[in-house]
Formats: sequence, C-alpha cells, structure tokens
Amino acid sequence: MLSFFHSIHKPVLKPTLFHKALACIVTAVLMGLLAVPDAHAQWTHHYPKLDDFGHHVYLEQHELPVLSYGITDPAPAPDGQTLAFSSKGWIWLMDLEKGEATRLTDGSGVDGRPRWSADGALLTFVRDHGDDTSIVILELDSGDEQIINTPAIELDPEFSTDGQYLFYTSGQNGSLELYRRHLEAGTDELLTELSQVVRNTRRLADGSGILYLHGSGAHRVLRERNFVAGYDRIAHSETLTYHLSADTYPTERLIVYSAPIDNDYHLWTMDLDDPRVTHRLTDGHPYAMTPSFSADGGEIYYTELDENRQFQLMRIPTYGGTPESVTVTSWDYGVPTGTLLLSVENSDGDPITARVSITRDNGHPVSFSEDATYVDPQTGRTYFYVDGSSEFMLPPGRYTVLAARGHMTPVVEIQVLVEPGENAETNLALSEIWDAAAEGYVSADHHIHLNGDGHHRASHENALRLMAGESLDQLAPMSWNRWERRIDRGILGLETTQDGHTVHQGQEVRSHFHGHIGLLNVETPFAPWFFGPYNPTLGDPDLTNGDVFEFADEHGSFATYVHPIGSDQDPFTHLHEGPIPLELISDGVLEERMGLELVCAWTSPIGNAHVWYRLLNIGRPVAAMSGTDGWVDFHRTPAVGTGRNYVRTENSDTSTDAVIEAAAAGKGFLTTGPALILELGDGARPGDVTSSGSQTWQVTLASTTQIDSLQIVVNGSVVERLGGVDAGETRTYTGSIDLPDGGWMAARAYAGEQRGDSWPTMHARPFAHTSPVWIGEVGSTDPQARSDAARDLIRAINAAEMIAREAYGEVETPRMQARFDEARALLREMID
Repeated sequence: MLSFFHSIHKPVLKPTLFHKALACIVTAVLMGLLAVPDAHAQWTHHYPKLDDFGHHVYLEQHELPVLSYGITDPAPAPDGQTLAFSSKGWIWLMDLEKGEATRLTDGSGVDGRPRWSADGALLTFVRDHGDDTSIVILELDSGDEQIINTPAIELDPEFSTDGQYLFYTSGQNGSLELYRRHLEAGTDELLTELSQVVRNTRRLADGSGILYLHGSGAHRVLRERNFVAGYDRIAHSETLTYHLSADTYPTERLIVYSAPIDNDYHLWTMDLDDPRVTHRLTDGHPYAMTPSFSADGGEIYYTELDENRQFQLMRIPTYGGTPESVTVTSWDYGVPTGTLLLSVENSDGDPITARVSITRDNGHPVSFSEDATYVDPQTGRTYFYVDGSSEFMLPPGRYTVLAARGHMTPVVEIQVLVEPGENAETNLALSEIWDAAAEGYVSADHHIHLNGDGHHRASHENALRLMAGESLDQLAPMSWNRWERRIDRGILGLETTQDGHTVHQGQEVRSHFHGHIGLLNVETPFAPWFFGPYNPTLGDPDLTNGDVFEFADEHGSFATYVHPIGSDQDPFTHLHEGPIPLELISDGVLEERMGLELVCAWTSPIGNAHVWYRLLNIGRPVAAMSGTDGWVDFHRTPAVGTGRNYVRTENSDTSTDAVIEAAAAGKGFLTTGPALILELGDGARPGDVTSSGSQTWQVTLASTTQIDSLQIVVNGSVVERLGGVDAGETRTYTGSIDLPDGGWMAARAYAGEQRGDSWPTMHARPFAHTSPVWIGEVGSTDPQARSDAARDLIRAINAAEMIAREAYGEVETPRMQARFDEARALLREMID
C-alpha cells in the first residue's frame, strides 16, 4: 500500500527545456470542464505537517499515540512497586502487587507514553489535543504540570539519568528531531538533523548517552548517541518497521525491542556491545509492542491484543520464560462513575450495527471496550462500531453521542447526562434516504487493506463488523508488502461471508514509480510484489506493469490502477512533473480490460477523471473503480466504504464474481457520498448501449450532505449544468439531449468544497459519477474527441518515457520501452 500515491519514492526532477516546452502545450479538450477548487483534492490533516514526511496519514497513524480502552505504553516506576500506563485517554498508576489502577489525569486531552524520572518524583508524557500534541511534566506530590508546546508536534519525552535534562521529539525544525531541554534553565538544544522521524528516546544506564529510533524512507533503525565518546551509530536496523520501539536495561548495556516477522511482532533482546546475536523472547503469533524493563531489569512489560482487539498488559522474564497477563483488579477514576446504556436500531426498530462517536462536554473522546477505537483523519473525530447495544462506564458529565451507518444514513445526534451511580439509557434510530438493495444495487469497496503494521491487528471477521456498521455489501482487502514482508500473504484468495456481507482477499502490486495495481479475484500472488527504480533491485530490473496485466489475464483476475492522481489539476497541463503513474497511459491504451480507481480516500476524483475521460474518448472501456485505501488495523483511518461502487448485477447475483464483473462492465456508479442514478428514455443505464440522436434522460440524486452541481457529460464535455441538492434531499431531474454518432454519456455530481462537518462521509469532497452509457456500441468514439485525446495521451507517454530514462539512468528497460512504442503507434493511427 500506500498504497497511497504512485510517487511514494518519486524523485524530484529538474525540468529540461523539453519539459518546459511540454508544459506549455495545452489543448482545449477538457480544459475548464472540471474547474473546481483544488484545496479539497485530498483529506484535511489536523496535525502540523512536516516538510520531509511524504504521507501525512502515516505520520498520524504510526508516530502519534493511540487512544484505546485497553492498556498501552507500560512504564514501570523506579520503586519497583508501581507501573504507569495509558488507558481510555488518561494516565493511570497501578499497584503491581494489588492490581489496583488509579487515574492520575482527567483532562480533555488524550494522554499517553508516560516515562519516569530516575528518582520517581516526576512523570512525563504526551498530551494529544486532537490537532496538536505537547509534552507534560507532572510533579506527583503537588500535581503541578509543566507544559512544553510549540506550534509543531511534540512526542516521546525521556528524562536524563541525572535528572537535569529532558529529551523529547519535536517537529519545529520541519522534521521530527530530537531536542534536549535543560530543565532548570528552560533552554533547548537540537541534537539531531536527520530526515523524517526521530523519537522513542531511552536513556542509557551509565548516563553516557541515549538510544533512539530513526525512521527514514524504507528503513527504521535504533541509534546509540554517546555524549562522552562523541559518537552516534546504528545499533540495529530493520526495513519499514513502524513499531520498532525499544527500551534500555536499568543497569546494563542490554536493550529490548519489538520487531516483525511477516504479520507478527516479537520481542528481542540485544547486547549493545555485541549486536551480532539477538535473542527472541516471544513465540507463536503475538503482536508484542512497547516493551519496557522492570525497575530491577528482571522482567519486561509489554502489550498484546486480546480477542476484542484490546491491548492487555503482559510481562515476560528478561532472559526467557513464559509470558503472563498482568490484570487490573479495580479501576479508581477518582470520582463516582455512571453507566451509559446505548442501543442503535433501524427505522423498523430492529437492532443494527452502526458507527458511533461519543465525546464528553470537555472534548475528551470515549473509547470502546468491544473492538478497536478509530480516529477519522478527515474530521479528527473518534469512532467505533456498536453491534445493537453496548454499555459504557463513564465519569459523570454531559456527553454527545453521534451515530451513522454508511453514506445514505444522516447522522443522528443526542445529548446524554451521565450521573454518578445511575444508568443513562439512550436509543438512536437510523434511517436511510436511499435504499440501495431495494433499488437493485450492491455496494462494494474494491481497495482496502486488512493489515499494514497498524496497532489493531485485523481479520476478515473484524472487517465484517465494520462493513455491517457502514452498510457495505462487499469488501476487497489487498495483501501487500513491506519490502521483504508480505503482509497477509497467507490469506490471499480467502473469501468470508456473514449475514450478506462478503470479504474477498486480493493483492496490491506495489510497483512504485510505475504505478500500483490492485488485483481482484486472485489466489496466486503476482511476483515480485514490488519493483521499480526506487525499490530494492532483486534481480532483473527490466520489469513492467504489462507483466501484471498478463498475469491477471492468465489467472482470471481484474487489474485496477489504484490511487493514481493526487490533485484536482488536470495532469496533462504539467506532465513534466510526473503526476500520472509511469505506465498508466500506455497500459490504458494497450489493455482490453483495466480498471482505474476514480475514487479513493486520498486522491482526487476530479484529477482522475481527466485521465479516465481521455481513455474513454479513444474507445477504451476502462472501468471506473472505487476504493477507500484505508486499513482495518489502523487506529487513524477513514471508514471502509468511504469510496465505494454501487453496481447492478445480472439476476440480482450478489456473488463476488458477479459484483466484480458488474463493476468491470460499468453497471452503476461510484461515490464518496451521494447516490446518482442515470437512465435514458430507451431504458439504457450505465454499462448499456444507446443510440445516437435525440434522447430523453432522467437522473435521481440523493445525498446526506450538500451537493452543489449535477452535470451531464458527453465525450468528456459538460453539456448541461444543473443545481445540486441540500443535505438530506432527494431530487429527480429530467431533460433531453442530442447524442453524437459515437462515444459515451454519463452524469456526475459533486460539491465544490466540503462545508462544515463531512459526516457521514469521511472524504474531503462529496462526489459521485456514473459509468458511461455507450453510443452505438461499447468502445465507440467521436472522431474529434478521439483525435484530441490521442494527442494528449501521446504527450503523456513521451513525458513518461523521459522521466523513466532519468530515473533508471544507465539501466536498460527495453520491455517497458517497447510498450511505450506500441501504445504511441496505436494512438498515431487514431489521429491519422
């Protein structure tokens, strides 16, 4: 994955004279037709960005603290009798002998990652405000707090051995760098100037220095900084390991760290003076994270997930033994608690699974005990999935409860007063404004990921709960790689069905720079799982995405270019910058069967449409696909189904094969929110064929959020613009049109910008687009539109060829070059 954009390791290219001239060649076709504000092309981040961190969602997911009902970030106290940890967004102190946990903080922020001073008098931790983080130094006797907060992100504080300094991470220099604060003077010293991420600092026992994590690009390493000897060296290295957290032994030069094997995370110990041999402590299939030595060094505390994906506190002897669970026997909130009894149902009064968010009046979010607690990166709101009903033990106060269920259910909100010792009962009834099943549609998210080094390790059963809460019929998680690690390789091709919801496991081929490709209906993985000029080269570098399409044809799989275009801007106006995945255009010209992910949580449907329209205009029936590209195991991710297709299948067949084939044939529409139904007077609908000449049309638009415009598009040109709908409104439009002799027709609707709260969708822009109705036959063309599109596509291939030569340097890639040449030749025939 990321997934995200094809340019995850794309170089910064210096424009040549040819590039500059190429940028000035702009055709009239499609120009201005998709003119909408660019500010909302992607999701809106809440935390300060870093100058050198490519994908901000990875920053928020992997580097920021977790909100969880369970126990995270164990920190044994120097007295050997107490342990600090985070749970439910607060810091707690646990008596290790009695098992009693007492709440230490009670504010609106989410507190985590506690660390002790050597004398046990001070506790420092991270406070997450929902849009920024700060460092808190708490004096336990007085309760006084000292705050370190800049406009940037602050993370992972650690006291020096002598107590004079506090090491902490801050993004104020454009990267997450390590600082050392002199606590008495209040002055800071920048200790590192490394790229991307420096955090997880731990003091060495003899006071000579520190151990810290450095993450940059494909690598995560543990570094030792020795202030006495004056060196900074790599102590241990992993590749793309986001939970490479470590701790140092209290008296020896021994460290413990968490590192992966495929889908598992194990605990390892290592002597800093002899790193050649490591000792693995855990066996089986754990997900062991955040290790921390006991005060005497005899044990290691860490966390592991239980069957409800809740973090449980564990410990294991330092030199090997059997892990055991450390149980909290009682929770002392410092105030009498009350109970919120919550139930959710549909309009008929039947219990349902729904997405729920609960927040106290001071802004503190409520976490969930029955499954993972998530954060919507678009709004910053926490959420989870309640199956029918649930109970919440809460400190007294007024709480806001929100519930939704997919795009078609307006948000229901209620205020609840929780009083000490009392039960507060509330029921939320949800009702859809458009019933997809009743209208003959099946909903599908064809690009998601089950596991991706997130904290909440996930299975198909976990995904099914989320699907029920989002009214999503089908989900296609993509197995993918972290370089040598093949995430979810063992379940490739697995299909799981429950209560009408189906999960079927596919694969994402992460050919960085060439363009990522998702494979649906595949049981045997394509190999290699990654290739490209900025990936490790393992063998022959002359690989092409054409190999992936050939593999898909041989194995009955459907291949889709995923998350292609990041911006609303027409990519054909700045081809020299490489806005289009390297081989997308040549593959779109050459392949008879291909999908293009028009809708994705992170990319622009407007920008993607620029490419899609041109491929349609040369007669290639490229399927418009939709996927969220989120993660079930992440704690900061958009909901499954944020990007989805609604398709009509033959004979109402809801099997995986039938739904994929209907999507490939364009039998419906894709959306980040609105429902959009197009039908012509002769009964033709998307995916069908109609005749040229005068036609009547009807469009139904329904949306839970405001939509600004409905547009009718013919061969890439907007031929009619109509007003949209208000939030919660359904409207039917009718009209007539004179269709040309060849080409296609479709409808689209969108909001120019997101106004206010985006829920129930989690996308930056409400958007919907029907697949095309073809004129005369599938793949027919209008001569002028075909010629104009072919010229643009040739320019794109020329630009891709030059970018490829610059990236590959002296490495020969004749097979990719042959595909460029073949696609160009076909396009020239279309112009002639």
